[in-house]
Amino acid sequence: MILYFSGTGNSLYVAKKLAELTGDTAVPISAIHERCRRIQDRIIGFVFPVYFGDLPQPVLDFVRQVRFQKSTYFYGIATCGSTAGRALKTMNHLLRHQHCALSYGAVLPMIANSTVASRRHIRYNVNRLDHADELILNAADKIHRQVQDVTAIHSSLSAWLMNLGPIRHAGERWLTPSVDGRRCVACGLCARICPVSNIICTAKQAIIGSHCSHCLACVHWCPQQAVTVHGKQILSEDQYHHPDVTAGDMMRR
Repeated sequence: MILYFSGTGNSLYVAKKLAELTGDTAVPISAIHERCRRIQDRIIGFVFPVYFGDLPQPVLDFVRQVRFQKSTYFYGIATCGSTAGRALKTMNHLLRHQHCALSYGAVLPMIANSTVASRRHIRYNVNRLDHADELILNAADKIHRQVQDVTAIHSSLSAWLMNLGPIRHAGERWLTPSVDGRRCVACGLCARICPVSNIICTAKQAIIGSHCSHCLACVHWCPQQAVTVHGKQILSEDQYHHPDVTAGDMMRR
């Protein structure tokens, strides 16, 4: 089983590609029923983006809540804009609490979706996605052979600093989206793709709740550019999602 979390499609694409190459099944963590407290698959992969140099909170909460068995071959794939920070290290630490461990970890530099918070007229380097495909093929081969490779699983001083209370709080405020009621047409798309069900849509407009994961899915998928980041309207040309992932894919996950 490949368990994934995705906001703008990078990790969804990787999980589905790995599933095709390894003959496995990609499942979003949101699809695992909360009463399912034990997963006993022989091979379990985690595919996730890196937020604030670490695991997204929904992934962290999920791994803490579910129980696994020691004999499982675990691997983690971190998608990121630059580095994985301490995300794989944190995943391994959580598993060790259950006397398990990551056998293999890999980092896939793709395209960061948080750049819109600080820049306009972004020229996304889509060539990075071609390189990511090469890395996925290599990862699939190692997973198929159940290779032990922990060289990518390490800590990060910058990630540690980024997660200090005041700094992390400031980062979360910077990346917290809100809805511009003047532009919102209440289409409901953001509510349907939010991976943590944090958005509701009224007859007038979408309303973002209080448990945002900061994935920025609502920002990048909104067809009206009605979701802002710290009050800044996002240009349509600056919205990003993986080119091989559609809004329909995000809703079907």
